[in-house]
Amino acid sequence: MRSVTEDFTPSPARPEKSKYRRGPIAVIVLLLAAVAAVLFLTLGDATLVFYEVDEVVERREELVDKRFRVVGTPLPGIVETTIGGESAVVFTFCAQGIYADVVHVGDPAELFQPGVPVVLQGEWVSESLLELQTLPNARRDGWYLSTDHMVVKHDNDYRTDPDRVTEIESCGLKE
Repeated sequence: MRSVTEDFTPSPARPEKSKYRRGPIAVIVLLLAAVAAVLFLTLGDATLVFYEVDEVVERREELVDKRFRVVGTPLPGIVETTIGGESAVVFTFCAQGIYADVVHVGDPAELFQPGVPVVLQGEWVSESLLELQTLPNARRDGWYLSTDHMVVKHDNDYRTDPDRVTEIESCGLKE
């Protein structure tokens, strides 16, 4: 008969799974989610299309319910008012002889004044407002640009007062 030797020494115990493995993974997932959210918000804002006044008036039907940026020159006759409990400025916007009425909710940019081009961000609204009827150069077509972000467009060149008047005269008006 053959002798079988059995080994009764205990086998080494399996190492326990580390409790700390889930922590770093959770932190990495949270960081990736935060980066994705920031990219989404940043790129979402960057995709706003930039137009001039004549383009937004021409493409109004396709721009309804979309936010966009628009550049133009405010005409004389800016009205400061309150709309829906918020401070607002109401004015007519012009570029290349095409007009659009604007209701800007919130404080206007610091250098905002007639004849100085501004960039606005907002959308078209189909509604007649009493405040628009008081504008001397209003388009009064039942539409207006509702905006909530304004930046005065400027560069490093100093513009004299005659340059400002030229901007307004290009829209067929004199100051």
